[in-house]
Amino acid sequence: MWKQSPNPEQEETAAAPEQQKQSNRKNRLIFMFKLGFTLFCLAAFYAIYLDGQIRSKMDGQIWRLPAEVYGRIPSIRLSDNLNAEQVKRILLENDYRQTTLVAAPGDFKIEKDSLLMIRRAFPFPGGAEAQRVFRLRFEEERLKTIEDLINLRTIDEFSLAPKLIAMLQSEKEERLAIPLQNYPRLLIDALILTEDRRFYEHGGVSPLGILRATLNNIRAGHTVQGGSTLTQQLVKNLFLSNERTFRRKIHEALMAIILDLRYDKNTILETYLNEIYLGQNGDTQIHGFELASHFYFGLPIREISLDQIALLVGMVKGPSLYNPWRNPDKALARRNVVLKLMLEHRMIGQELFDLLSARPLGVQDKGKITRSYPAFIQTLQSELRENLGDKREGVLLGARIFTTLDPKQQQYAEQAIIQGTAELQLRVKNPHLQSAMIIADYQRGEIRAIVGGTQVNYAGFNRALNAKRQIGSLVKPSVYLAALSDPEQFRLNTPINNRPITINIKGSPPWQPRNYDRRYGGSVMLVDALARSLNIPTVNIGMRVGLKKVIETQRLMGWDHDNIPKVPSMLLGSYSVSPYNVTKLYQVIANRGAKIPLSTIDTITDRNGAVIYRHNKKAEQVVAQEAAFQTLYAMQQAVERGTGRSLQADFAALSLAGKTGTTNDARDTWFVGIDGENVTTVWLGRDDNGETNLTGASGALYLYKDYLKRTRAKALKLNNKPPSIKWVGIDAYGGWNCYAPVRNIPVWADKNQSFCQQSPTVAPASSAAPVVQAQPAGASTATTPPMPERNSAVPAPSAPNNKGPAIVEEAQPAN
Repeated sequence: MWKQSPNPEQEETAAAPEQQKQSNRKNRLIFMFKLGFTLFCLAAFYAIYLDGQIRSKMDGQIWRLPAEVYGRIPSIRLSDNLNAEQVKRILLENDYRQTTLVAAPGDFKIEKDSLLMIRRAFPFPGGAEAQRVFRLRFEEERLKTIEDLINLRTIDEFSLAPKLIAMLQSEKEERLAIPLQNYPRLLIDALILTEDRRFYEHGGVSPLGILRATLNNIRAGHTVQGGSTLTQQLVKNLFLSNERTFRRKIHEALMAIILDLRYDKNTILETYLNEIYLGQNGDTQIHGFELASHFYFGLPIREISLDQIALLVGMVKGPSLYNPWRNPDKALARRNVVLKLMLEHRMIGQELFDLLSARPLGVQDKGKITRSYPAFIQTLQSELRENLGDKREGVLLGARIFTTLDPKQQQYAEQAIIQGTAELQLRVKNPHLQSAMIIADYQRGEIRAIVGGTQVNYAGFNRALNAKRQIGSLVKPSVYLAALSDPEQFRLNTPINNRPITINIKGSPPWQPRNYDRRYGGSVMLVDALARSLNIPTVNIGMRVGLKKVIETQRLMGWDHDNIPKVPSMLLGSYSVSPYNVTKLYQVIANRGAKIPLSTIDTITDRNGAVIYRHNKKAEQVVAQEAAFQTLYAMQQAVERGTGRSLQADFAALSLAGKTGTTNDARDTWFVGIDGENVTTVWLGRDDNGETNLTGASGALYLYKDYLKRTRAKALKLNNKPPSIKWVGIDAYGGWNCYAPVRNIPVWADKNQSFCQQSPTVAPASSAAPVVQAQPAGASTATTPPMPERNSAVPAPSAPNNKGPAIVEEAQPAN
């Protein structure tokens, strides 16, 4: 049978579809390769982009850390001669705990004649100090020895960690970032057990964890467990939003893998511990376990108990849902779930579980990290602007600001302002009274407390810093100090005219100053004129000294930016000064004429402890120390026998110095008090400048007494006198009397004079000291003879005589 041979055209036609299929397959493979390569490149580029995002955050400034503001650094010193009760009070005020077993930082135990304590570690301005174990030994009820049991040596003093009082520039989120090694091991173990058991095994994402969470959620019928690792949670908090979308979860997973590849587990864990959101303080977010520990328990994270650790770990799942103040029952149940997990994994035993799970939550009464201290913080911020300028925002990121605030003094001042002002409002039926107070250490220039008004927690108008009010008689010590700077013309026993006077002022009506009580006399000793706050003698002194000299003295003492009018009425305080600036002037008097700029800042350091700024405490002698010393003595007399004498009933032992001030129509009342350490300025008045129906003695001084009842003031002692000051006896009229003096006054012996004679005599009238008296404008200043009924003759200085044993030229002050 004959066969037909194959037709080449037919074969070619038959092979065409197969070739087409192979070509299509090849094209598809090429396309898939190109697509895959393109997707790979896009994924790679995207991964590189994400890696850049992660590295820029993790390798740079992860957070805009707020500046941490601390109060004054408290210390315990042998030189303070403290008794056991005082040491105990200091420790309790700084959140130390009295226990029967000293086991953790912050614990102390009182034993017979000794006290054992563990001092907390802290990054002090002079360098970070580790926790220490100290034994304080007492002899005859006084601290005699401080033993450092770690370094096996004795020391003279040690500092305690200061209180955190504020945070600045936090951008509505706050955290205290600390190194991983400062977190308790039990916290880390409990967190990993509860949130991510395979943290050290997975690569950022845990497929097993996701599967397990999915199965548990299916069984429960709702979401009971999340599959996110700690790394994923950190990525979400640092880089992503809280939106619940598939796209966001993919981003989270990719970034978690990259983060785990790029950084070691400890770095990730440390960042997580400092970043995790754990609550809300008003409109400010609480981040990190360290800050949360302060917020909920008022203690550092290393000092909270295991059940408190379990509560914080449990709150990671839902800080709002398990808020211990809002939902205490849910918070308690969640805490016990964490404790149960710890029991099941043998982190704790059954007995300890039973004990801890039965405890209450143990949180503070109200969530707080810091007290606002608005007036103090406003003053601090003003000082930061002045000293750091525009660069302060960058400089202060994460910085530690060590301030001069004494939290207890601040508390006492606030209580005195609130309670004292309320009582006066009721007494005089004047509900509009306001007040302010400033307390400063005059030897260091450090402000210990500021209260800007009766609403002590309201960050409104700061009257202490910004309210300029007429000062009235508060001006007088500066006038007398200017006079006493010239010992040839003025001493404390110089007789001053106290009769009504008229001063003619060009272009203005004649000025006739009056004493407040409208009572006058022939003459009065200078010291008594200030003690009794008499107006006429003050004007006579000021006109004799000269307005220019008085104003120059005031500017040297701190009023260099105040508007002081060059008119006679300025001698009686007819112009306005803020309580802050009043304190500046009186700091100079209290500090024997040496001016130190007032400051709320002690030191500022960066996160590494390097000093950024330090307050200059160097004193500048701006007025004669002898003149300041005599003025301070006269202010003591104002408290002992003058306008401040109501203090003597309860505080005579303190030998306080003080000065009252009252303005026209009793619109402003003032008092400045000086003890052995601090100068305190008090203002009381009305914001609308209305009448108070009070004086300096019945108004501002009342608040000062309330403050003294709360604090532990030191006695003011005038033992450390300048070398050229001598204590000399005088009689009731101011004449020298070294045999039977009525009192002893400090006298500036500028030429080493002797002011006593061999035997008591009365000098002839020609040797009597002249009575200082002002003259009308345009006339020369003159003097009048002393009034015999008020002043005895003052003998002229004579040579020393060592033969008379009754001479008491170096007697001590009567008070």
